Amino acid sequence: MLDMQNLVLRFGAQPVLARIDLQLAAGERLGLAGPSGAGKSSLLRLAAGLLAPTAGTLRNTFRHPVLMFQEPRLLPWRNARDNVALPLRATGLRMADARAKADEWLARVGLVGAGNAWPGELSGGMAQRVSLARALALEPDLLLLDEPFSALDPALRRQLSACCHEEVARLGAALICISHDPQELLGLVDRCVMVGNGRLEPVSLSGSIGSPQRAADAERLHALLLDSRKQP
Repeated sequence: MLDMQNLVLRFGAQPVLARIDLQLAAGERLGLAGPSGAGKSSLLRLAAGLLAPTAGTLRNTFRHPVLMFQEPRLLPWRNARDNVALPLRATGLRMADARAKADEWLARVGLVGAGNAWPGELSGGMAQRVSLARALALEPDLLLLDEPFSALDPALRRQLSACCHEEVARLGAALICISHDPQELLGLVDRCVMVGNGRLEPVSLSGSIGSPQRAADAERLHALLLDSRKQP
């Protein structure tokens, strides 16, 4: 379980998050929406243990959180296969087995035969898919996604969103996802909050994932995002 109580985050004198209360249980899927600079990525980094709160309480009992950054952050001196395989080696897999599993995941994200490609040879969308393969191959119990499909065309977005949905369900993992695309976000999460002015505001959702009501939910979320961008 992830439990944030009265949590505050500042960078120097700059407040980022103020008095945040947030709970996430095993298997829950939470969406974070809001304007750029609202603190969404910082919230993910807190959940991943990459940032410590300035004040308040943060308790995280998930044993294997994995964060997929918005930027792919691939090792330029390793090919695509090894960028997926090396974290698997840290879990105890032999290199041959890690590379075999890496190839399986590269195929699942539509990169069949791309294992020998170097990061500098990959398009932005291809690099993002390698990063997604790396995150999912680790089989996390808490998956943290920061704009995971932003560099992809609509067809690939739908394909990989479905892949994430299936894998998170198979693992029984919890999920926190950031996206500026309401339809994409609400195709992955059970509940959603708006992040703005350092605070969280729940978004009312009328339907479950895949239900017809989610189209109306996405329209309401889109309107909320437009309003948030008008605020100073």
